[in-house]
Amino acid sequence: MTVRRLTPKDLSAFRALWADGLMRVPNAFLFSAEEVRALPNKDVERGLEINLTLGAFNDVNRLVGFVSARRGGPKRMRHMADIGPLYVHPDAQGQGFGRLLMDAVLQNLGDAGVQQAELVVDVENHGAQKLYLALGFHVFGRRPRSVLIDGVGRDDFLMIKALDGVDLSRDA
Repeated sequence: MTVRRLTPKDLSAFRALWADGLMRVPNAFLFSAEEVRALPNKDVERGLEINLTLGAFNDVNRLVGFVSARRGGPKRMRHMADIGPLYVHPDAQGQGFGRLLMDAVLQNLGDAGVQQAELVVDVENHGAQKLYLALGFHVFGRRPRSVLIDGVGRDDFLMIKALDGVDLSRDA
C-alpha cells in the first residue's frame, strides 16, 4: 500500500477510477458522470496540478483510491481546505485505503499550514460518516437539498476538523 500525490501523468488511471466511482455510487459525487466525461483532459490535468489529489496504490501499483482537497482561494480563507471526493474501488474497500488516504491528506494539509479541514457527506452515507468521525471530524450542520439528483434533493452533513488543536465544536 502506498499513497502519493497524483500528477498529470496519472490522468488516465485517475479518470478511469473516477468514472468507476461515478458509475457505482453516483450520489457520492458532486459532478455527474456526464459532466466529468465532458471535462477536457487539460482541465483535469490542471486540477491535478493545483489541487491536492492523493492516490492509493495496491501491491501491484494499481490506483485503487483517491482523495482531493482544495485550499481556500482568498487570503482570508487560506487557513481552511475542503476535502472531497474520497473514493476507494470496491475491490479495495475494507483494507484501510480510505483511512490511509484521509490520514495522508490531513497530514499534507496540516504541513501546509491549513488550520481546519471541512467536508460534505451524504446523510445516508453511514460508512463514510463513521470514518470521518473516527478521524476527529464532527458535524456542524446539515444542508437540506445540498444537491439535486434527477430533481430529488439530497441532504448533506457538513463536517469539520481542526488541524491545529483548536476546539471547533462550540455552539454558534
